[in-house]
Amino acid sequence: IQRYSRRTADMVRKMLTERVVGTNLEGAGDSLFQISDELIKNAVKSNYKFLLLWEATRERLRHVHPEFSEKEAEDWLGEVFFSGESVLIERQLAHLDNRDSLTTRVRKILDIENELARRGIEADSLIRPELADRDAGEFHRLRALALRLNVHVQFRVETSPDELLITVANDAPVLQEDVTRIHNLRTRFREYYDQGRQSDFFVENLDMAGGGHGLGYAVMDAILLDLGVNPDQGLFLISASRTMVLVALPLSEKK
Repeated sequence: IQRYSRRTADMVRKMLTERVVGTNLEGAGDSLFQISDELIKNAVKSNYKFLLLWEATRERLRHVHPEFSEKEAEDWLGEVFFSGESVLIERQLAHLDNRDSLTTRVRKILDIENELARRGIEADSLIRPELADRDAGEFHRLRALALRLNVHVQFRVETSPDELLITVANDAPVLQEDVTRIHNLRTRFREYYDQGRQSDFFVENLDMAGGGHGLGYAVMDAILLDLGVNPDQGLFLISASRTMVLVALPLSEKK
């Protein structure tokens, strides 16, 4: 997936619906799509956040080492960011200022991408004025960088006689701070759920943007619980040099 358009979303929904025909999950197509949709959107946000961090780190690196060419800087960044070693990544990111502004920048990029997808266009001149100029330029620059670094999102659905596997992977490493935020959020949501207070959890955490990892994981865990699946045994975040989320659901023939 290079751009998550409405057409792509429809294809995802169709794929999921077809895979569960005649099984115990046949009536759960909307729930499966909601989980997949959330995971794909999270992956897209994570990739844009990664690309912005890559640019900022490259700029700082060339400022500190003016003898580096852009290629030399990017080769060095590739060794760090795709090493699978979160300590190395965090050490570089610790030097960056204004990391909190990334969330706002990612949202603007997504606004532009959504408008282009809605209109089926590519030209900057057709973007709404409030999203034009610098924001549009940043969007197209990041798209070019994503192509150069081969940073995309992959979606896969597999079935066996007793299991449905949904995999969403993106070509950027997940930051340890995001892994920690996701883990803490899921743990806190489960505590509320076990107390019968899941609605209170969402009301109390409406402002959690999370830089691309907000309430989505709690929503997905709630859906899994409604399907009778323990989230700890049904949704797995696997992080290394790339990021993958695996959803595993029991599958059987419809009785």
